[in-house]
Amino acid sequence: TSFLELKNNWQSDYSVDIIHQVSMAKFVLGWYSGQLFALKEPLVYNQTNRTIYRFTWLRTFHEPVAIRLEKTDNSYTLYWKQTSGAGGYDPGELTVNSSKQLTKEQWDKLISLLKSADFWNMTTKSKDDMGNDGSQWIIEGIENGKYHVVDRWTPRNNNFQKCGQYLIELTDLKVSGSDLY
Repeated sequence: TSFLELKNNWQSDYSVDIIHQVSMAKFVLGWYSGQLFALKEPLVYNQTNRTIYRFTWLRTFHEPVAIRLEKTDNSYTLYWKQTSGAGGYDPGELTVNSSKQLTKEQWDKLISLLKSADFWNMTTKSKDDMGNDGSQWIIEGIENGKYHVVDRWTPRNNNFQKCGQYLIELTDLKVSGSDLY
């Protein structure tokens, strides 16, 4: 239901095209699920006994990327994956599947960036950021059994973008400046 963009009074506001809203949500969820399946990523929303943050980066013409950070007790593990396709098209085959341990300081920096972005209070979608040929920046979080997802199109110069950029920097992915969109 996070991807349904319905007004609070949708049940009595007959100007709302519910069929269109449902079909758009179904399209987006199918697209994202297909990319995550190709990236061999686990479901996050049902991991109620863990703390996980995942950044899914779907650039129209570049390789799809998923970066997941998991906290288990006092251990912090970063996983990153990439496929050979394009985020706006066919995801391709898994080409990168790496992981490494992070420090508490690196974890704390991500948490600080998420707080600066007000992640847990952001709307899932934003009507202000839509377009073609850009990228979807999707950050999911689950902590203390609470799940939240935020999806933005090509964010620029804001705290949400800084969260994704920081996760990219923690990996050994080589991303040139012009490919960071």
